[in-house]
Amino acid sequence: MKKELFILPFDHRTSFVRDILELKTISKKTKERIKELKQMIFDGFLLSIKGKNKKSFGILVDERFGESILGEAKKKNITIVVPVEKSGIKELKLEHGNNFRKHVNKFKPDYVKILVRYNPKDKGQLKILKRINDFAKKEKYEIILELLAPPDKRIKTIKELMKAIDVDVWKLEGADKKLWLGIFKVLNKNSQVIVLGRGENKAKVEKWLKAAKPFPRIIGFAIGRTVFAKPLINYNKAKISKKEAIKQISGNFNHFLNLWQRK
Repeated sequence: MKKELFILPFDHRTSFVRDILELKTISKKTKERIKELKQMIFDGFLLSIKGKNKKSFGILVDERFGESILGEAKKKNITIVVPVEKSGIKELKLEHGNNFRKHVNKFKPDYVKILVRYNPKDKGQLKILKRINDFAKKEKYEIILELLAPPDKRIKTIKELMKAIDVDVWKLEGADKKLWLGIFKVLNKNSQVIVLGRGENKAKVEKWLKAAKPFPRIIGFAIGRTVFAKPLINYNKAKISKKEAIKQISGNFNHFLNLWQRK
């Protein structure tokens, strides 16, 4: 079991176009711009982990806009996480359909990540999760499951999902002490947790991390948009230079890392 895991997630696709570039559709030119911006996020990440134990740090990035980044991270012995779900829809579907295995095996990641939203009407999601589970176990990939569910539905949803998938690391929103204790009662004893940021403001994410820190099974975080959104938006609007944007991304990531590691 890992002792610590700190991930910079930038596998955002639909929300990246909408929130960072403020566009509704992707052109060829837009695609190249997104690749450039995601490379900047990775450069900021590399700046942050300089001199640190690389295996405690990871990136979560999609193949579509981050293929070269995944390759570079692999060479640098950085933990890599590859998403398999289709972006921007409420019902769980696989990005590459029946070909998802081929696309994951292309990168041989440390983790396969799947995002599940609370959606009791989605009757097919357990079947999809079972397929991912069987594939991951066969290929010896660990599984990160990101769950977006209201606090009052979270424990019930976790119990339901556990019928289909054996999760190594749950990527969950912040919670109070009572909810965390309830979650740990139902989780598989080998499962660990990282706290996600969900694009919330810095103060709210700080509050989530402080509440999570006392629990040994919470081994770190996966904070994305709170780290990179503002620097990239300002760079895209030519308000700051590329170098400054990368520096700010690194600084934001280190801010949360220092907060977590503070005794």
